[in-house]
Amino acid sequence: MRSVGFWLGLFAALFLVGVLPAAAQLSAAPPDPLARIREAAGSGAPACSATGESLCEQVAPKIIENALGESPLADNLRRLANETGGHASGAPTAARAVAWGVAAFRDAGVDVHIEKYAGHTGGPPEQENVIAEIRGREKPDEWVLLGAHLDARVPGAGEISDSCNSAMVIEAARDIQRTGIHPRRSIRFVLFAGDQRGMSGSWAYVLAHRAELDSARAVIVFGAGCGPVAGYLLNGRHDIEPGVRDAMKSIEPLGADHFGFGAPLGSDNFDFLIEGLPTLVANREEVKRLPDAQSASKTPGNVDIKELKRDSAIAAVTAFGIAERDAPIGPRQSRSEIESLLRASGLEQQMKTSGLWPLWESGARGRLP
Repeated sequence: MRSVGFWLGLFAALFLVGVLPAAAQLSAAPPDPLARIREAAGSGAPACSATGESLCEQVAPKIIENALGESPLADNLRRLANETGGHASGAPTAARAVAWGVAAFRDAGVDVHIEKYAGHTGGPPEQENVIAEIRGREKPDEWVLLGAHLDARVPGAGEISDSCNSAMVIEAARDIQRTGIHPRRSIRFVLFAGDQRGMSGSWAYVLAHRAELDSARAVIVFGAGCGPVAGYLLNGRHDIEPGVRDAMKSIEPLGADHFGFGAPLGSDNFDFLIEGLPTLVANREEVKRLPDAQSASKTPGNVDIKELKRDSAIAAVTAFGIAERDAPIGPRQSRSEIESLLRASGLEQQMKTSGLWPLWESGARGRLP
């Protein structure tokens, strides 16, 4: 026989269930939307591939959501333009641009540092690259690089174009970091300083890290321009196309699947290419020019931020996808293979015309025999 206290307790419980709102009756904590992804990352789930639900296919939607949602991208672009006036050619202005990059990476929650180097092209005697990194969870010593040029020396049409890409690289780092998931390999985010024509920042980076280039799995460079990304130029490397497409499978709906095999000279891809590394250069569509007074290339207020967010998603998923794959997208080429690529792509003649060929022949630039 039940006691009076039992029946009173049961009555009280039933009364509370009847009068409390449904939300108050639920005591279980809401599920963690990233729990399944974290579990996959810790359990050796399939890496980026075209079959099955890989870790990339789980993380990519979160990266895209972060990129297309609320973000500091527009404010970062505006601050850089205000700091440099669209130019980072003088030493004081360059220092402000570097300080902007360091602060923006820190705000994104990513570890960041600067690397100083001596100028090569008659500019300031000392310059600085800005480097941030998300460490890989399994193979941290192997890395993928996502980079852009920090300054803009070209007057007129190029004044704000490099700023777009610098802000976009920082945004890509933020979008990945906010998922809470580290890829299999490390991702380095680099803002190169120096004159683009001399490519001193990227050249200096290659020289400083030459001993570890065998651990580089890919280099992704966003050069000048603010137009929408249509895909990538693969710098003459037909062999890496399947791996790149595989890594980008999750962003097929964004339409950045137009690949070319040109090898442009005059971008920060050059020194990585002649070191034999798989190198991708963003292939941007041209933006229709507005009247000079309203040119989108001159004022950050006229940049299509929605389009730049899309580009950030493409950059971030590409870098994460390549860093997460089981196998590299392609090998590092030997010097003889690089020479064949230079001939086939027409870069050999361009290097001779521009005076770069003697540096290649002497070993001052490019992979040593």
